[in-house]
This record gives sequence, C-alpha cells and structure tokens, in this order.
Amino acid sequence: MLTRPDGCRWAEYSWKNLRLLFMENDLLRLQILLDKGTDIVEFLYKPADLNFLWRSPTPFYQLPRISQLPPGATGCFLDAYPGGWQEIFPNAGLPCQYKGASLGLHGEVALLPWDYQVLVDTAEQLSLCFSVFTVRTPFSLRKILTLKRGQPSLTIEEEVTNLAAETMDFCWGHHPALGPPFLSSECRIKLAGATVTVCPGDGQAVTNLAPGKGSWPLVAGKDGKIVDISLSPGEDDCVSDNILLTDLSEGAYEIVNSRLKIGFRLEFSLDVFRCLWFWRVARGSFHYPWYGRTYTVALEPFSSLPQLSEAVKRGDQLTLAPGGKMAAKLVASVVSLQ
Repeated sequence: MLTRPDGCRWAEYSWKNLRLLFMENDLLRLQILLDKGTDIVEFLYKPADLNFLWRSPTPFYQLPRISQLPPGATGCFLDAYPGGWQEIFPNAGLPCQYKGASLGLHGEVALLPWDYQVLVDTAEQLSLCFSVFTVRTPFSLRKILTLKRGQPSLTIEEEVTNLAAETMDFCWGHHPALGPPFLSSECRIKLAGATVTVCPGDGQAVTNLAPGKGSWPLVAGKDGKIVDISLSPGEDDCVSDNILLTDLSEGAYEIVNSRLKIGFRLEFSLDVFRCLWFWRVARGSFHYPWYGRTYTVALEPFSSLPQLSEAVKRGDQLTLAPGGKMAAKLVASVVSLQ
C-alpha cells in the first residue's frame, strides 16, 4: 500500500518473486525493479497518462544471476532487458576483460539487486537512497532519487567509490530508451551542438546513413543526400543506427513530440557524462535480439566511448585512486509545449 493518499508517496511490491518499488508525486509515477539494477521501467506523466519509456518485446522472466555472466558472447544483459532506463557500470558496450575480470555487455550493476533506504518521506518530498556493491570489480555505487510535490521532474544524485587498494578504471552511463506512445515521427531532438560519428552497421541492421563524421544534426546519407538526425524516424521506416555524439556544448537534451505538445528533458553532469550514445531503431534491426520488431530512440549519457578495455587504451575512461569517490547528477523532466 502507498504510504499516503496524496502528495509524494511510495510502496514496495513483489512481482514474479522480484521486488518492485513505486515512487510518485502528483505529476509523475516511477516503477523501479529493485532486484534488477534499479531499472526504471515506468516514467509516467499522470496528467497525460503517458509513459515515456520503451518496453522491450522480450518477455521478462526470472533474472539471471551474476554467476552466470558471461554464458555467451555478450552476457545476460539482453536476455534480461525489459527496456526502460538502466544504470550502466563499470563496463559500457561489448564484453571485455579488465584486470582478470570478464565483464559482460554493459557491465555489472544492471543485473544486480540493489538495497534501498528512505531518507525523506513527506507529502512535499520523497528521497530514497539506493546502493549496490559490484561483484567482479571493487566498487560501491549509491544514488538518491528525489521527487517533490508539484514538480514533473526526477532528480538523481549519485556517487561511486573505489573500494580497492589499487587504482581502478571504469565507464559509467545511463541508458534511457523512449518508445511509443510518446515516440513517433513527430518527435524532434533538441541538442545544443555536438560532433557526430555514425558507426558502421553490423550486417544485421538497415540504415540510411553513411559511416563517418558530421556536425549535429546533419550527416551524410547513403544516397549522398544530407540527413537531419534530430528528426525521429517513423515506426516503419526500417532503420537501425548506433551514433556517437562527442564535444557536447552542454549537458542536456530534449526530445519533444509536436503533436502531443509534450517532451522529455534530461540534464546531466557534463564533467562525468562527456558524450551521448545515440541508439535509434525503427524495425530495422534483424536477427537476435530484435528480429525486426523494435521501435525506440535512446540518447544515453556516458563517460566514455565503448568499451572499458578500449577506453583505457584511448585514455577516455574514468579513474579513481584507492578509496576515491566521484559524484554525478541527472535531472529528468517532462516539458509541456502548451
């Protein structure tokens, strides 16, 4: 049962033997998977009854445990991916080896259970602190999620600690994927500026973009024409792209739907999350795991380019000395265009 009938409130439930937590105020409702990475699988704006986050077509069964990583080429991340919003740490992207540890796709914390404690629980403000210890690497991660009455925004304040007696490298990111009914061809991405790198396809993806570099939002298309990638593809456009955005002008973006007159805004610490990974799929990715059935756009703040072992070679990883700490902040808000 929710802690109170109005204002800010929360409740914990059990679903498929997993702990599920609801946080809400008068404008937003969040649904969080406590036993799987604190994934946010619902970011619902109550006045419009609109969930911004995408739901994966993959059925969500019992969660694979960390001891099963990596059972295959990529680990268990995709098998247990419900869509929504994941914390990514300490690896980002494809599996790698780091200091003798095998790290699966997108690292450890998205497949671990987290603990939580209540910091503030009033009708005016709700703040919950979530925490986790990694298994194959020596880190702790804690984050405080805050909602306030009358504000259509979620604040995330987080901190990572190196528990080792040696210097440790890591990649850190957030993976919010947006989908229908919010996402449509009426959506446009508002971003102050960036260098754009279109990554080559994997042979199982259809794209209308040519690999190479450009300046936001214009890149070269395969047919030689210029493509404005700030415009969202329609659901049946049959495209799939992985794009890297670097040299960001500011730590913020908006995705707005002109027909619905509503948007999603994400602000993030640019000193930590120095680039955006831009993943867009409009039924254009085939074979495992999407099989041509996925429609989502994700602009993901990351500390580094993929993946941890390669980031160390390039020098764009994050590093902490023994006992060192690093903090970051994100704010996700609903923007009204009325």
